[in-house]
Order: sequence, then structure tokens, then C-alpha cells
Amino acid sequence: MNNTKIEICFNNWDYKNASHVSHIIWSVCGFLFIMLGIPGNIFLILIMPNKTNRKESTSLYWTAIAICELIFLTGVFWLWCVGMSIVKIDPREIFSCGVFYSILMGPTISSNLHLASMSIDRVFMILHPIRYRIIVTRRHVIIRILIIFITVILLMFPLNFHFYYDSKTTIFICEFYAHIDQWKLRVWPFIHAILFVLCPSILTCISAVILLRNRYNHRKKQKNKLSESARQMERNSVVLLCISIAILFSLLPTVILQIFIVHDLLLNHASLCPKRWKTYRILVNWFWILSVFVYSCKFYIRLFISKTFRRDFMKLIHCTFRREQNNNAQNLISLNDQNKTKIADIEI
Repeated sequence: MNNTKIEICFNNWDYKNASHVSHIIWSVCGFLFIMLGIPGNIFLILIMPNKTNRKESTSLYWTAIAICELIFLTGVFWLWCVGMSIVKIDPREIFSCGVFYSILMGPTISSNLHLASMSIDRVFMILHPIRYRIIVTRRHVIIRILIIFITVILLMFPLNFHFYYDSKTTIFICEFYAHIDQWKLRVWPFIHAILFVLCPSILTCISAVILLRNRYNHRKKQKNKLSESARQMERNSVVLLCISIAILFSLLPTVILQIFIVHDLLLNHASLCPKRWKTYRILVNWFWILSVFVYSCKFYIRLFISKTFRRDFMKLIHCTFRREQNNNAQNLISLNDQNKTKIADIEI
């Protein structure tokens, strides 16, 4: 019976093509999404602190989310470069593998918590508008953002000493040391899945549904005559609902897969099944594609839906272009002055 299981386990020829195809799709789609997501998050960081958005506390959340996702996409891009053999010396062999793991997992946790916190604030603004102005101030939002960042750093710091990189066996970025207590390794994936992916996504979904219901009731009272701010709030609620659902169905399967991989490594480390390992690699590639897509598209969704955001973006581009023109004009003027000075010196 054991021999039959071993033969079935090692009979993995039918997974070769699927693994190759998933790797090619990840290589192409991952690169495209990263190249779109990094500039998008940079633009979002530049737009949020302007005079109009600076007055709103939600701009602080969007800035924090963009910073987290920019760090995540930069880490994924480095991972993509290593997979494409652009970088011959793998930096994860030089730096701590746990630090690299934190760079990928930490920003996603922070982004989810910031999104959930912002959604709760928006619901509080609708249900208790007077108390909202007193309680939810920019100072309170900054403190909450800092608390989330510090909490995530404290949670991710011990993981720096749990993992190491092995180019032959590593699938989920890092392997863990044998001397670490198994209960710590088992508990962390469940904490990650429940507290940092499932709960924030559910809170964001519930908040978005409450906001949409409130806008629907308001529309009935106003007889379909909504102000621009009310329509903007309704569109933002739809965006938050779509984003939370996308995160739930892209990042949660990845974390659940991590639970299975950790379980496999703990119980079957001596006799790992290549066929099951191929399945893990295929699923990881697909889940990475979904996760990178979700964390790359927020800027473009807001650009497509929000007129105010489009106007701010055009102002940013126009100001940048005009600044470049002014710099070029000043350079030309300085060159002309230098040429005139040289000509005058020659004539003298």
C-alpha cells in the first residue's frame, strides 16, 4: 500500500504543463500589474496631501494604504526579478529571509486594517455626523494609523527569527527553522487568515453595505435628486465593497494555502510529495496574480469613478508639466545669458 502511494505521489508528469503555463502567466501578468500598480500608488500618495483632500481624514487612510501597497508591490517586483533570473545573486540569501517575508506580509496586513478602519469611520460619519466631527479628527486618525503600523511591526518582528531561505524547497518565500516550537508555526497562519484577512474584509463589506443602504434610503427621500457629494459617497461605497470582496477572494485563499503548506512541512517534511508540491506551486502563482491585481488597481478604480479625483490628477500632471516647462525656459535663458557674456568678452 505504501509503495502504491509513493508511485502515485511521484507520478507528476501531468502537472508539468500546468505548472509551466501558470508560471508564464504569472511572469507576464505579474509584471504588467506591478508596472501599473507602482506608479498608481505613487500618484495616489502625491494627490492625497493637496489642499482639497488634506481637509478630509479619509485622505490619510488612502495615503497610508498607498504606502503599504507600494512596499508590497516593490517586494513582489523583487521576487519577480529573482524568478526571472534578472538578479543572479538572490538578496534573500544575504538579508534575513524573515525580513523579506515581513515586507510582503506586513503591508498587506496594514492595508487591510487601514481599509477596515476607514470603512468604520465612514459608517460612523453617516450614522452620527455630529459626534463624528468631534471624535474622528485628523489627529485621531494619525494616531490610529501609527498604532496599526506599530502593532504590525511588533507582530512581524518575531517572524524574522523563524524563517530562512532555501532556493530548492522554498515555495512560500521562506522555510522555518526546525528548533522553533511547532505550535507557533501552526498558530500564525490561522491568526493571519482570521484576524488580518477575514475579519477586516468582513468589516469593510458590512460597512459598505450599510453605506449603500443609507444612500438608497436617502435617494428615496430625495426622489432620486442627490447632491454631488451624496453621489460621490455612493460611488465610494461601491468601490469599498468591490475592493473588500476582491481582497477576501484573492488574499484569503493564499493564506489558507499557507496553512496547508505549513501542515505539510511539519508532518511530511521527510517525505514531501512532489505531485502535491506541484499543485501548491500552481495555486501560489494564481493567487499571487490575483493579489497583485487587487493591490494595483485602487488608483485606477478611483480615477475611473471619481470626477474629483480625476480633476486632482489632471492638476498634478499639469503642474508637473508646467514646472518642467519653466525649468527648461530658465535653463534656456541662463544659456543665452552665458552665450551673450562670452560674446561680449570676445568683442572686448
